[in-house]
Amino acid sequence: MKKQTKQNIKRYVLSCFTIYGISLLFSLFSLIFILDIMPGWLQFVVSFVFIAPTMFMLFSQGKVQGEKLFKLRAKTNLSDIHEEQALDIPMYDCVFHVLGFVIPVFAVLILSVILKNNVLQFIGIIFEFPIALIFLSVGALNLQTPSAVMLGIFLPYTLIAAGMFILGFVLKVYRLKCQHGSIRNELRTFDN
Repeated sequence: MKKQTKQNIKRYVLSCFTIYGISLLFSLFSLIFILDIMPGWLQFVVSFVFIAPTMFMLFSQGKVQGEKLFKLRAKTNLSDIHEEQALDIPMYDCVFHVLGFVIPVFAVLILSVILKNNVLQFIGIIFEFPIALIFLSVGALNLQTPSAVMLGIFLPYTLIAAGMFILGFVLKVYRLKCQHGSIRNELRTFDN
């Protein structure tokens, strides 16, 4: 295996564990508010208190990984600038960072519904309790038995969480490419 491939896999795995860690952290905090003694309106409001920082941190983590990729690929010299070599940044790289989160969560949630297994259901939603809190507060979710309704709630949330990471990644790379392009243009005009 090439050294670059090993480094990429290492970055993907670290990103995946970071996503799991961020999701688990805010899920465990929100788990306190699932208790029946909390009024529904409080559960509803508090769920957004935990969803917002989760999404922000995933977005920020995506930006960090986008910047790392850009810095790895943006090794240009003056001859590249004069030859007007295009900077090639693989934007699809961001998908590999979130696959290790999305696929296992999807698999566990789908298996929990197929097998009607509460343990698998708990494993699947342990990373997504803030969204469960919203639907529990309005009575639209029952966690006693896994059902297709659960998939309609948790699968989109998983995609939104992964999408926030991807959005941060893409926006950061795009912004850095624009900066890089303007610097190259300035150097090109200065040198002429």
